[in-house]
Amino acid sequence: MKTKYLISSYGQDLAVGLLDSTTAEEDINLSHNLFNTHVSYNYYNGVLNFNTQTKFYRYLINKHYLLGYTEEKTFRQILGEAKKAARYILDNEVDYRNFMPEIYQRERTYHVYAVATR
Repeated sequence: MKTKYLISSYGQDLAVGLLDSTTAEEDINLSHNLFNTHVSYNYYNGVLNFNTQTKFYRYLINKHYLLGYTEEKTFRQILGEAKKAARYILDNEVDYRNFMPEIYQRERTYHVYAVATR
C-alpha cells in the first residue's frame, strides 16, 4: 500500500508530511478550514501541524465523513464508515519517522556578530 502521510512528533505537537501529491492540496485546504491548521510548504508536498495524534485522527474522520456523505444514509452510518476509513489509513497508509529534528538540523545556521568597541 502506498504511504500517504509521514508522522513526526516534535515537542508536544505532531507534524504530518503529505507524501501524496494528488491529495495534498485537498488535505491542506480541508485541515485549514476544519482546524485552522498551520501548513509548511517547504518539505514534501506540505507539512500539516496538529496538536495531537487524536486531532489528526479527527481530521481523517471528518475528511471521510464529507467524502462519504449521501442523503440516503443516516449520520451514524456515514460516521461509522468514516471511522473505518480513518482507521484503515492510520494502519496502512501512515508511516512514522521522526523527520522534524532532521529538518531543524539542516536549517540551523550560525550567525557571527561583530561587536564594535569604542
